[in-house]
Amino acid sequence: MWQSLTGFVLILVFSLSIALIFLAVGALIAAKGKDTPGKFAPYACGEDVPTERVMVDVEEFFIYAVYFMIFDILAFIIATTIARPTNIFIPILFTSTSLLSIVVLNLRRMK
Repeated sequence: MWQSLTGFVLILVFSLSIALIFLAVGALIAAKGKDTPGKFAPYACGEDVPTERVMVDVEEFFIYAVYFMIFDILAFIIATTIARPTNIFIPILFTSTSLLSIVVLNLRRMK
């Protein structure tokens, strides 16, 4: 048992040392940019935009994130059940539940 653990530790140390060597060499030979005053200006355009004008609507982003999550899981379920359709009831149930949740989200958003 200790022999397999020793081999794992040696491989881990070797891999980390190679990675650190690559990072050090990359940091040495990488191009260094000049620090200019415009580089650190807000929005990189030089305009001072008041923070009141730049308000992010987090609720809209959250709605789109939920839509993405629903469609992503739905696509995964459909893609994995097409290969082996032994029980077609589960993907149909999940699809109908997903579509119902999208309708509910849209109805709440319209209010």
